[in-house]
Amino acid sequence: MAKIVMWVAQKGFRDEELFGPLDHFRKMGHDVTVVSHDEGVAKSKFGKTIDVCSLKNVCIDDVDALLLVGGPGTYDYVDDALLQDYVRWAHDEKRLVGAICYAPNILAKTGIMHGIRSAVSSDFTVTREGAICTGNSVEVDGDIITADGPTSALNWAKEIDAHLRK
Repeated sequence: MAKIVMWVAQKGFRDEELFGPLDHFRKMGHDVTVVSHDEGVAKSKFGKTIDVCSLKNVCIDDVDALLLVGGPGTYDYVDDALLQDYVRWAHDEKRLVGAICYAPNILAKTGIMHGIRSAVSSDFTVTREGAICTGNSVEVDGDIITADGPTSALNWAKEIDAHLRK
């Protein structure tokens, strides 16, 4: 099956947007690595923790999908150069790129969302960068899959799984 990297903010990722999709991907047989900027532990908005690898230590060449989880901690990473480099590389190499909740704004800041249909919880950066906010809960546009937030997390995961199985 596919190799998936799920990025979370070190503090303040959204529980439903990580744990539900993570469980779904693993049940579908995908190999999933959860990463953040620093190796160790990431803490969710509601206080749940998960062990994470450092994004810097991921061999991105072997990855089929790079997914960004949202939540309030994500706001601090909109202009993060390291994360943007990984997103651009994945997109340029025709890997699946996904983001949920606020995280599509990070994709937008890389320039890859111009003219792309997007679902997002807060669209100020996405629209300023040229994405088309559709108002849908999940949006698939080529190799980019976005969703608007926690209630759409499982549908987002199902769309990603279906795309990876093509």
